Amino acid sequence: MQFEKAVARSFSVVDRALRRSFPTDYHKRCMYAAFGMQTLLSDYGHEASIQGGDAVTFMVSRSGQQAGMQGFANAAEGHAHYWVVAAGRLIDIGPHYLPQDSSFPAADVPLICWDLAGALPPFLRYRVLEDFGAFTALVTTEEIHERMEAFIGQCRSKARNLVGQPKLPTWLLTNLETVARSAGQGDVWAKGAVRFASMPGVEKSLPF
Repeated sequence: MQFEKAVARSFSVVDRALRRSFPTDYHKRCMYAAFGMQTLLSDYGHEASIQGGDAVTFMVSRSGQQAGMQGFANAAEGHAHYWVVAAGRLIDIGPHYLPQDSSFPAADVPLICWDLAGALPPFLRYRVLEDFGAFTALVTTEEIHERMEAFIGQCRSKARNLVGQPKLPTWLLTNLETVARSAGQGDVWAKGAVRFASMPGVEKSLPF
């Protein structure tokens, strides 16, 4: 399957599987999200690796009056966040869920499918602390193994039954051009990200 189509289908399936499996805290289940994405992309013929570490994303209020970097960092044990790398792209559903726990009413954040051919932009920061390869390297107990197998089984079942074009909750952030295009269409997050990236000295203020 063509890569962009595989990513869209995987995002759609994993989002629905998370919401069904963890209805009260699906937005905090980044490890399961990474497992699901890695499995489906591999099933679709694209080698994918799970990475763990720290990640923060630019956030802006729906009014455009408040902004800042929010995310997952400095875990006491394990890693604060998990995501997937495939075909030279960083793939992550986690930032899309950040508005749910934001300190202010935040605008929607896109799904991440960033081309790693260039440097990460100021509004998207990741620090890789470990590369796990396939999900099995992260399964440390029988209980986790059983839960992961059940979740992955649900993802595969939903993927097999997916008919037509996948329904995504928002747009895909792939490169600077997609940000500029979305900003031009009035997207609040994109407009804020463009302004943030253009601020003098912004690179010096970033956490990593």
